[in-house]
Amino acid sequence: MKHNNRKLLSATIAALITAGVAAPGHAQLEEIVVTAQKITQSVNDVGITVNAFTGDTIKDMGVASAEDIAAFTPGLTVSSPGATGVPVYTIRGVGFQDITTTSSSTVGLYFDEVAIPYTVMSRGALFDVERVEVLKGPQGDLYGRNTTAGQINYISKKPTHEFEAGFTASYGRFDVLDFEGFVSGGLTESAQARVAIKSTQSNRGWQQSVSRPGDELGEKDTLGIRTLLSLDLAENASVLLKLHYVDDQSDNQAQTPYDGRQVGLAETGAPYRPLNDYVLPGGANFGQTPPWYSLGDNRAADWTNSWTNPVTGETHSLRPGRDNQLKGFSAKLEWNLGDITLTSISAYDDFERLETNDVDGGAFSVQENINGTDLEVFSQELRLSSQTDRLLWIAGVYFSKDEADEFYNFFMADSIFGDGSAAWGLPTPFAAFPIRRLHTKYQQETESRAVFGHLEYNITEPLRLTLGLRYTEEERDWSGCTFDAGDMGLSGFWNGAIGATLGAGACGTLDDTAGAPTNIANVIGTADVNDAFHPFKTDISTEKWMGKIGLDYAVTEDFLIYGTLATGFKSGGFNGNNSNTTTQLEPYDPEELTSLELGVKATLLDRTLQLNAAVFHYDYKDKQESERAITFVGAIGGLGNVDESEIQGAELDIQWAPVEGLSVNLGAAYLNTEIKKWITPVSGDFDFATGTAVNVVTVDASGSGLPQAPEWSYNAMARYEWPVGEQLVLEVSADINFTDETPDPVREQNSLDDYTLVNARVGISDTEGQWRLLLWSRNLTDEYYYTGAFGGTNGGYVRSVGLPRTYGVSLEYDF
Repeated sequence: MKHNNRKLLSATIAALITAGVAAPGHAQLEEIVVTAQKITQSVNDVGITVNAFTGDTIKDMGVASAEDIAAFTPGLTVSSPGATGVPVYTIRGVGFQDITTTSSSTVGLYFDEVAIPYTVMSRGALFDVERVEVLKGPQGDLYGRNTTAGQINYISKKPTHEFEAGFTASYGRFDVLDFEGFVSGGLTESAQARVAIKSTQSNRGWQQSVSRPGDELGEKDTLGIRTLLSLDLAENASVLLKLHYVDDQSDNQAQTPYDGRQVGLAETGAPYRPLNDYVLPGGANFGQTPPWYSLGDNRAADWTNSWTNPVTGETHSLRPGRDNQLKGFSAKLEWNLGDITLTSISAYDDFERLETNDVDGGAFSVQENINGTDLEVFSQELRLSSQTDRLLWIAGVYFSKDEADEFYNFFMADSIFGDGSAAWGLPTPFAAFPIRRLHTKYQQETESRAVFGHLEYNITEPLRLTLGLRYTEEERDWSGCTFDAGDMGLSGFWNGAIGATLGAGACGTLDDTAGAPTNIANVIGTADVNDAFHPFKTDISTEKWMGKIGLDYAVTEDFLIYGTLATGFKSGGFNGNNSNTTTQLEPYDPEELTSLELGVKATLLDRTLQLNAAVFHYDYKDKQESERAITFVGAIGGLGNVDESEIQGAELDIQWAPVEGLSVNLGAAYLNTEIKKWITPVSGDFDFATGTAVNVVTVDASGSGLPQAPEWSYNAMARYEWPVGEQLVLEVSADINFTDETPDPVREQNSLDDYTLVNARVGISDTEGQWRLLLWSRNLTDEYYYTGAFGGTNGGYVRSVGLPRTYGVSLEYDF
């Protein structure tokens, strides 16, 4: 399959280039200006690897989310390894497959220089952007937070002195109506404002229930508003104020379950209802294929709309959907103090959500969750900077404080932990004491303080030395437990299993902490057995230096070579999943990465061709990764560290304007990842007499590749425009994006197949650029692909399938 995809890519590139050979004229590439190093400079003068996209390019490509950015950025992946609404960002194989709301990403996310520490906050509408910058490799000497993988900078369009206004309206398949508009201009001589709005609406779903004909999922209802006010406080001082708000009432995506035997696994990871009707002799549908299985159909899926608790009679809506709001404020002050500039960035964001997801992909209750989340993030950055002909220096301090409250309402009535054991006739304690629901609640507070410095010195006119240094202190306090959901399910289980006397709503996380006086081994069989169940409270602190040194040499004005040695780290954290024992909640360790990168940036062929290439080597210590935790109910979700791993790779980025009107972009990334040392548990038993896991079976994953690290990813895009008469311009463009397979070293069900996506656009506009009409199609070949795969613990295996072919029309108009 990969061979065919590469043949398709080669043929597409050849056809796109050939199409422009007969076109007359001569063109030069448009320069992209970035602020990746906190100063304004051409992207080709930056001695690090940066993929940059202008706002116009983003609009042309139909980019509406970070997932779309990843499709055009080799080496960047955005996936959903679990249906909790938490996306996972990975750059060059450096990522963290944790679905916990408060998980910190290895990839830093910045909106107008303000850090967004939790990826669940990053799913807001992407609109009215000046550009997007993807920085690869460890960052920290210039930005508020540490990152091991790199970062993504989103930069909004700023207020203008002159009046500007415009809108883009789009209508597409599944009755999706997009509207984006802005108004910008001067209020007074010293004040300018810009207001932008984005709305996406659809009352028709793209997913179709396999068990309820006519029931569709995928309606959209999002609204984003951003207001920026630029004020000149004095001749040498200005402030940029920003208010933003996003409301998302859309449906969430359901998962697609499949028969594991079709990919070399067992049919299912664990028995569940109503699979017994199809598998067990005497079942009502014995020998038939369960109707919820599907492979190869983008639209086929299923989900649970509601569930009624047989104990309390209470009915819960479980239809996947969101009720999420993000609101925030920031103020950026710039004050020119002669040769030194003072910059202050203050920001506050509040994110609230009530979000329902169906993990099992069936019209039954094996694994559904409702997340109630409240995140508050405050940050303050102060920095001084100065620049002369030979020297640039930046020094600053950073402080942030985050507060998180999470309520994880989990449903599993039809799993083997609920009523599935009795339905299958399994001799488990759950047959007599089913657990149908769980309530997991936790709170986390994080404080981070840092001092950082960055220096660039031209040793000679073409030779530049870059030094960076950062010191960080970070503290996290965490408290949480998995509680009985008020129906005596979890409490009744423990009461029946070990003689506890827990009541409705009690904490049900078992203490198995080594040496603790309330370890279950010390209290089981006594009147104090209830003391083994209590919220787990702990804290962690990190103090760490990081740094980098780089050299770049301008061989000519159009040819730059560079090398960088850098270190990065990411602090430890906590597991916010359902917990059976306290050892699941023990913090995982910080991770560290050392990066060596060599690159070249060359402007060739009379400035019609830009070629950027880089090779890199990462030494990765204690990579944070999901793994199994051994508890009384078996191996369930845990978090840990991969002891040692290495990443080597290369990237290529080409922009070419061979003739007037034709532009061609090519990008490719190669990754070779290897786990050097990692022995991880996969199964075992729990011994109440010792309060520890026994008979633990482990897998030695040494020699395997890292998850979420495709060996190859590449894309090609071409756009050709030509005049028609004196008033009109026609255009045609297409792109192809390939992502290689990504095997999982431990859990085969988490592996992803390779896929290729093709998009195309045809448009017409006026020569003045005032209006533009565009016909477009995404996933033109209707490729069946999936960006997430998981399951097996509670029941079957599922995939997060991508959108089928979509198409539509867009109208842009500037006043």
